[in-house]
Amino acid sequence: MSSFEPRPGTADHYDEAYYEANGQAGDRPALRWFTRLVARYTDGGPYLDFGCGTGHLVRRLSALGPASGFELSEWSAAAARATAPGCAITTTTDALPTDGFGALTAIHVLEHLDDDTAASVLATWRRVLRPGGQALVVMPDPAGRGRQLAGDAWMGFDDPTHVNLKPHAQWREFLVAHGFEVEREGTDGLWDVPYSRLPRLVDAARHAVPAFVQFLSGRLLLAPGRGESSVFLLRSR
Repeated sequence: MSSFEPRPGTADHYDEAYYEANGQAGDRPALRWFTRLVARYTDGGPYLDFGCGTGHLVRRLSALGPASGFELSEWSAAAARATAPGCAITTTTDALPTDGFGALTAIHVLEHLDDDTAASVLATWRRVLRPGGQALVVMPDPAGRGRQLAGDAWMGFDDPTHVNLKPHAQWREFLVAHGFEVEREGTDGLWDVPYSRLPRLVDAARHAVPAFVQFLSGRLLLAPGRGESSVFLLRSR
């Protein structure tokens, strides 16, 4: 039994100290992969990064077409405006236009929300996406191979504001129940090496090669449950 004790985070929680602690204040390779998934699998923009953090993904999306960000945290929104100049960053969903976007991303957002709040967020996505718009959604998978290998040291337990750690199948049911079709689903693979006492490079060769191949391909190839996180490509009904 894990000793993980989740607790909700307020908007003020997601500040400079939060990003320094989780190491996600800057750009990172995963954002390149997410951008390539959006380019490959969605029908085009304008793009919205919902929960845009410090703005590195919305900056990458802006290379594909017009891109905006939503971020609840005023500190994060200010950082995103500096990172992605020219991209509109808002801290209120009321400012997001109805039918204003062709596709959105929500990378590690829903696990921070209880079910009622997540349902409200999904209703907002349906409003701001044009009919048939798409969403790329990623959240930790406690039923995945990464959790099995890492045990209580699993990366999903690093952040106590992860109040909604649903397994992949339960998230699928939740997303479908709230107005979305699942077009593609998979995982990011095993990237959080080492998973054993083997030397890091040896452990990476043993576990991380499929994730690396998927990253290089810019595709979603790995089946759900084979990695750290759930990855869904959704279409609004």
